[in-house]
Amino acid sequence: MISLLTILPLAGVGGAMYMHQQNIPNGQLAGILAAFLIEAGLFLATGSAAARERLGALAPVRVAAALTLITPVTWLLAGGGELWQLAGTVAITAFFAFWYLWFPETDTPVLLVFGAVALLKASAVLYFVPWPKAPTPIIGEFAWLRTFLFAVLLFRRPVIEKFGFIPTAEEWKQGVKWWALFIPVALAVGVPIGFAKLRPLPADMGKLALSVIGTFLGHFIFVALREEIVFRAMLLGKLKQYMGAGVGLAVSAVVFGAVHLPFGHFPNWRFALVAAIAGYFYAKSYQATGSVRSAMITHALTNVVARVFLST
Repeated sequence: MISLLTILPLAGVGGAMYMHQQNIPNGQLAGILAAFLIEAGLFLATGSAAARERLGALAPVRVAAALTLITPVTWLLAGGGELWQLAGTVAITAFFAFWYLWFPETDTPVLLVFGAVALLKASAVLYFVPWPKAPTPIIGEFAWLRTFLFAVLLFRRPVIEKFGFIPTAEEWKQGVKWWALFIPVALAVGVPIGFAKLRPLPADMGKLALSVIGTFLGHFIFVALREEIVFRAMLLGKLKQYMGAGVGLAVSAVVFGAVHLPFGHFPNWRFALVAAIAGYFYAKSYQATGSVRSAMITHALTNVVARVFLST
């Protein structure tokens, strides 16, 4: 946890430099930066077993209320907006915070709302952008994600095991293994159907290395985390329970592919097909360790290939 929190000052400096370059006034910059650091810090805290243990010792209603009430504070710091935007922001947070207190074994409404918030880009609607290129929507993404994660990890049943941000050696091994098995399949399917083609590599190898590392870390911590918790740790488990292991895995992969249909344009069947195949390999990576971290590695490495080395 301490090592993860060292990321915050670096992120803060980077964010301040970016906003300064965008000519965002200092007063607005300070509020956005404070909101970002609060929400990013809470998000990183979800990966700490010690932090979850301390919160687990408190009354669940108090924890859910605190998770909800922090959101309007950071929303205001980020620039505020109209009353309906505040109401929508708080309503989404409260839903994630309290649902599992009432229905600890029922995932479907949470998954539907979580998916709708992501696909409809609700943070871009509910978080006011007071200055061009001000990164306020990311604050909403962090607020809803940390609330969702704390609620799932503290209140949901059955409990998700082995959650955190630091993979073990075995998780690295399995994550890389299933990525290496997937990439030839992805290329064999994706290239003939016109989904992807090789991207010219930059001559500067240092720039390429930074791009690979930055893309991996960003997708591992944010993109892969969300999708692997939802599709592997939650949905796959439920489907296996009701349909059996083989059918459940296949259906989860198809569903994972289907949610990619709107990406870029609708229906993006090429992306959906490759994503469905990817969903199978991510699930196998998850099953190999019982941890979302190995699936997150497979997922993030795949996204590195797609974003850095391919044009899709």
